[in-house]
Amino acid sequence: MKTNSCYHPSGEVFVLHQADTGLWLCPVCGRESFAEPPYADDGSPSFEMCECGFEFGFDDSPLASSEAVEGIEANWIRWRKSLIEASTHSRSEFAALQQRLHRIGRRLAFDLIDVPTEKTGEQAAS
Repeated sequence: MKTNSCYHPSGEVFVLHQADTGLWLCPVCGRESFAEPPYADDGSPSFEMCECGFEFGFDDSPLASSEAVEGIEANWIRWRKSLIEASTHSRSEFAALQQRLHRIGRRLAFDLIDVPTEKTGEQAAS
């Protein structure tokens, strides 16, 4: 798994994950779906839509979507919350979502709020 940091003109820095297959993971749901990264190094969006329904450049832009909030990662969290709520009705969907979130460095706390995965000593050193 490789990571790539993106630097948005607003000053926000966020990380994208690329699987060993070369496909990029959705930063919202963790699906291995994209041949090109959802955002360029300068933070500009691809305007692709993930299977989870998130469109990069629309759902993360207050200028485009009335539901969007400031900050790209804040919108990922907002969207992810609805995915988590929708998956709680199916044990298998919930388990699959948890596995995908783990791939992008997220886990679900006891109250189903997604939080960053705690870094182990090896991860913190790299």
